[in-house]
Amino acid sequence: MLSQLRCLIQYQILENKKNLLVRGCEETPRRVSEIEKEFEHFEAEYLARKAEHELALKNRKSLEQNIADLENKIARSKSRMSEVKTNKEYQAILKEIEDIKKDIASKEDSALEQMEKIEALGRQVKDLEKDLAAQRQKLEENRQKLESESAQLKERLDYLEGLQQKVREKLEPELVKRSDFLFKKQAGIAVAAVENGVCQVCHLNIPPQKFIELQRDDAILQCPHCHRFLYWPGHEGYCVREEELEDL
Repeated sequence: MLSQLRCLIQYQILENKKNLLVRGCEETPRRVSEIEKEFEHFEAEYLARKAEHELALKNRKSLEQNIADLENKIARSKSRMSEVKTNKEYQAILKEIEDIKKDIASKEDSALEQMEKIEALGRQVKDLEKDLAAQRQKLEENRQKLESESAQLKERLDYLEGLQQKVREKLEPELVKRSDFLFKKQAGIAVAAVENGVCQVCHLNIPPQKFIELQRDDAILQCPHCHRFLYWPGHEGYCVREEELEDL
């Protein structure tokens, strides 16, 4: 067994674990954004109902003021009746009063409709306020949970990086340089297993002679196609167990 190749395999396994954690960390902001958007949608509905309720209150108040103004107008018209000198003027005042009363009746109907609308919207707003409070609490709980999970992932990520550093210190400088290049250029995969003469990453056949050399385990070889370091899982020494990584 080549100890340097085993170290490369350990490094790759740790890198794979890190990549999974990194994706998990990157996923947290998206998930937080989703629950915030869900809350914002609910909050927007509440604010819309509240604004509608406030507008209905304003409209009712305006109608009540209009009715009061019209009633004052009737009172003024009645006070003028004692001053009129002709029947024509008297009839004109009576018609004016009748028209104002009709206007008042119409506005009272509208005010009643507004009152019914206000009561219905008031119930909706009250229910939505309770739901909004529950949604806000749920949002905060979910956000805290996600942030806690993210912190745990980052803590685990730091731990894995520490293990990688231990492995890195065991590698020869030239292998460190070559593996760093491969990790950067080959999507984070610098080491590949070979089964039945096929590289399990690029899925291309390696030359038969190279596969024989790989099985002999005499030197560290690279895939002629993707240039990743190769190993044959048939050598038990390259089957790295999880507990081994934790004890580095």
